[in-house]
Amino acid sequence: MQITCQECQGKFRIADEKIPENKSVNIACPKCKQKICIQGRNSEQKDDSNIKTGAFPFDVIGDEQTAMLCCNCEGTVKSVQRFLADMGYKTVLAKNSEDAIKMTRFHPFDLAVIDDAFDSENVTSTHILNHLESLPMASKRNIFVTYISDKYRTNDHMGAFCQSVNLIINKKQVQKFQTVFNQAFKENDSFYSVYKETIRKYA
Repeated sequence: MQITCQECQGKFRIADEKIPENKSVNIACPKCKQKICIQGRNSEQKDDSNIKTGAFPFDVIGDEQTAMLCCNCEGTVKSVQRFLADMGYKTVLAKNSEDAIKMTRFHPFDLAVIDDAFDSENVTSTHILNHLESLPMASKRNIFVTYISDKYRTNDHMGAFCQSVNLIINKKQVQKFQTVFNQAFKENDSFYSVYKETIRKYA
């Protein structure tokens, strides 16, 4: 079970068997000591046979920021992975939308980078973009979604709104990923700072 502290945004993992079924327990965040209420698993809930333990994207979770990269272009993958590593992100590469969705169920990513050609044959609600769009508002605001496309210009705000993403980077400007991303992320963080502080205070 993946836990995120709403106070400090620290992430850690607790074995499911440590939480009694049909009960909730309060634990202290190992980072800031804030109390966290965790709901135990419903004993009547059936196992999801489509979810495998292999879907855990990281073996060890610390205070590092994490990113999920959804891209099939080897050149773009290498460039973006290099930029993300320079920015301190631990990155995992998704094979397809099914793989990406499984990983988001096990881990609350800070960043998702999605290429418009990723899993392009999947036009159903099971595409990773549609899945991220369907997340509860509190979860959506904690993940920054960057869309790499040759159909939109970089920093196309209307295009980003239509795609339900935070940032669009044109494929021709992938080499400027770090500069464009840092500026957009800073603006987004400033814009939602009051919202996130209110959620942490009253959640």
